Amino acid sequence: MFAERRGLRYFTPSNPADVNLSPIAPGEPILLRGLGLNFFDYIALLSTGRGGRFIRTSHGLRYHPSGKEPHIYAGSRRGIPYHARGDNEKGAFGRHLPLALTNEVITGFRKKARSGQASNFKAEIWPLISKEIEAVYYEAWLGQDKAEAIGFRSNFLGIKQGSLEEADYLEELCIPKTERWDWGRIMRPYGDRKFSTAQDWHDWLLAYLREDVKQALFGNVKGPLKAALDVMRDLRNEIRLIVDHNGLSGESYRDDSDGWYTPLNAFLSIGPPRERIEQLIALIEAGVVDILGPGFQVHAEDWAWVAHSPEIPNSTVRAITLIEARLQGSDLRRTADELLAHLLHTGQCRPHAIEGYETGGLDVTADRYCVIDTHGRPHQQRFAVGVPTEGVHWVTAAGARPGVNSVTLTDTDVVARAALGAVVGLGATSSKKGI
Repeated sequence: MFAERRGLRYFTPSNPADVNLSPIAPGEPILLRGLGLNFFDYIALLSTGRGGRFIRTSHGLRYHPSGKEPHIYAGSRRGIPYHARGDNEKGAFGRHLPLALTNEVITGFRKKARSGQASNFKAEIWPLISKEIEAVYYEAWLGQDKAEAIGFRSNFLGIKQGSLEEADYLEELCIPKTERWDWGRIMRPYGDRKFSTAQDWHDWLLAYLREDVKQALFGNVKGPLKAALDVMRDLRNEIRLIVDHNGLSGESYRDDSDGWYTPLNAFLSIGPPRERIEQLIALIEAGVVDILGPGFQVHAEDWAWVAHSPEIPNSTVRAITLIEARLQGSDLRRTADELLAHLLHTGQCRPHAIEGYETGGLDVTADRYCVIDTHGRPHQQRFAVGVPTEGVHWVTAAGARPGVNSVTLTDTDVVARAALGAVVGLGATSSKKGI
């Protein structure tokens, strides 16, 4: 293996709970690539998991090291950890009800797909998602009572997004320009800012994280920012109903879904609870964690992993340990699963493709989720749902939610009924043959 030949350690994408971190020595510099949910699990295992303690003081949360922690250097392409989730004001069953992505709209998209006219995500679907998110933001900013009194929702949804009419309407409502929704700022919070030193970046990042905690405290209903971002999570079902089973063109699925919206959705809506961001701040202040900056790059050089951010001066770090702080993506073409690999190599299944673009998902039919072989024939007694079908279905790793007619549950119900039907059919055939 490349890393072993050079005396390096390389931890592949894995569930952090299954990884043996004991070879990592106290005080050892290590690299974590990725700032999503796995990142937060790893830093917990390497801090409190080694005896450190968080203490809440009058000056905020503080971390008391055990002395067994490594020095963690982390980064990602975006350079910023996932957004904290807003404190829950919706209870166990509450969710945002669609304003733009209604059943009627979804039905229209599905009819288009069935007629062979796959949609373009950015041109047709994203404007509806974006408008819905912005409507919730402004409604929370105005306050529920005022918004209802002036009929904000129907007025705003009826105005073309990004138009002069929309700007005039927001002006009429006395919403300052500095408080208006700005996708550019949401997606890239540091904008075009140039950081002159690593300390400059460090100070900006801590201020950003503290503001994220503050916004999360406002909640996911009354807090404008977190209420809006929670819409992305609440709309997953509706989006999946639109894009599943060739709802998008191959080019749009590759560029807009896989390459843009899916990672954006993760960054903004499936982040950790507020407490994890507070803990990260404390770990940074204690000198246990350093986030190197945007555009995080790693390469092997002179028997070490070398990492840096091209946007932060003097950010280069060397270490012998590199951890991929993410889960392995599902791809049938590179699966390590013996059953799936056998089915693929013997032509009994195939990768899903849209107009020549292979998504990597296990191809299944749209009605009963029967596995499709290399010749395009569905096997009537083999079914697949969930993570192996990612690409045919969208965000299959997302769990079912209480009080929601989750696509995850309806899919498994379809398969259960189909499997039982197949068994009954086999039984009837056997009886006729006298078996």
